[in-house]
Amino acid sequence: PLNEFPVPAYHLVDLDNYLLGSVQYSSGCPYRCEFCDIPELYGRNPRLKEPEQIIAELDAMLATGNLRAVYFVDDNFVGDRRAALKLLPYLVDWQKRNGYPVQFACEATLNLAQNKELLEMMREAYFCTVFCGIETPEKDALKSISKQQNLMGNLSILDAIETLNSYGMEVVSGIIIGLDTDTEDTSDRILEFIRLSNIPLLTINLLYALPKSPLLRRLELEGR
Repeated sequence: PLNEFPVPAYHLVDLDNYLLGSVQYSSGCPYRCEFCDIPELYGRNPRLKEPEQIIAELDAMLATGNLRAVYFVDDNFVGDRRAALKLLPYLVDWQKRNGYPVQFACEATLNLAQNKELLEMMREAYFCTVFCGIETPEKDALKSISKQQNLMGNLSILDAIETLNSYGMEVVSGIIIGLDTDTEDTSDRILEFIRLSNIPLLTINLLYALPKSPLLRRLELEGR
């Protein structure tokens, strides 16, 4: 259980030698993206630490060096939205007490853009970067890989990115090429999407069938 984890021995490390620190609040993700193995490895009901544990870890890091940024390595920071809303007031209070010493970053699903309360609290806690698995701007492709959380009704992917930007958060992203729905024009559409989105940093990944992923099972059934 994550709530039994001890505070890491940061006093043994000179954090001045590191670009950023890392902390984990939750493990697991409720979504079932076809290419992803996280739900089967760590569960769909995210396991959690207590907010007090996160504050103790931040205090320990801050006491050890001139920390500039902390990355939440959670599989999906908003996988349990009630838990995120529980943690954020603690982070806001910690930043205020310490004079906002660090920037926070995290990984989160793009539908974060639909939750104004979360966005406002993340802005106040000084979250400056959010990694979002966009994967593809093409709707049919998103449906084919069970990435419905990126299909947000009247809110397009570009609108969602602009919303996150408006709350002071830089969006970085992953893109996957090699999907069954890709055509000869897919690369041009991805490049146009990148240009329109103003995303400053992307990882362009070839599709890979990870062990324990739904994708691997489908390909095996299809004899591929």
